[in-house]
Amino acid sequence: MTGFDESEKLIFAGQLLLALCCGIYIPWWFKVFKPGQPHDWVAGGAGAMLLMTFLSGLAGFVLTTMGNSRAESTRDFFPGFHPLMAGVILYFAMMALTVAAFHHPVTTELFLITGWLVLEVVTVNALYGTERFGHGMAVGAIAVETAAFAANMILYVLYYRVDQWLAYRLAAVPLALDGVVMLAIAGMMFLRR
Repeated sequence: MTGFDESEKLIFAGQLLLALCCGIYIPWWFKVFKPGQPHDWVAGGAGAMLLMTFLSGLAGFVLTTMGNSRAESTRDFFPGFHPLMAGVILYFAMMALTVAAFHHPVTTELFLITGWLVLEVVTVNALYGTERFGHGMAVGAIAVETAAFAANMILYVLYYRVDQWLAYRLAAVPLALDGVVMLAIAGMMFLRR
C-alpha cells in the first residue's frame, strides 16, 4: 500500500480527534456528574475540558465526514447502502424498542449511539472503497463496531435501572468502547499505509 490519499488523511485525523473527544469527555463526566455533589459543568477546569471535548468532537466529525465524502471509491462494501436512511430507521427502531420494552426515556445518547455507528460503518465502507481496507479488515471492523453498538445499547437501557453510583461508572464505558474502536480504525489505517 502507498501513503494516504487526501480523503484518507482526513479520515485518519478525524478518527484520532473523535477518539480524543471520548478521552477528554470521560474525565469530564467523572468530575461533573459525581453522585451527591452539585453538577457544575465549568468549575475547576471542567469548562476547559468541556470546550476541548466539543472542539475535538466537532473537528473529528467534520474531518471524518469530509474524508468519507471525498473518497474515490473503486468498490462498495455495501452496494446501494444509504447511510442516512439506514441511520434514521435504526434510530427509530431502537427508540421504539427501548421505550416499549424497557420504558426507557428517549435521550440524546440514543441519537449519539446510532449516529456513531452509521458514521463508522460509512468510514469503513469508504476505506474499503479506496482499497485501504481489504475484505477481511472491513468485515472485522464492522463486526467490532456492531458489537460496540450492541454493548452501548445494553448500557443505555441499564443506566436508569441501576443505582446512581453504578450508573455513574457505567456511563463512561460506551465512550471508552467507541474511543478504542476509532483508535483501532486509525491504527489499522496506519499499518496499511
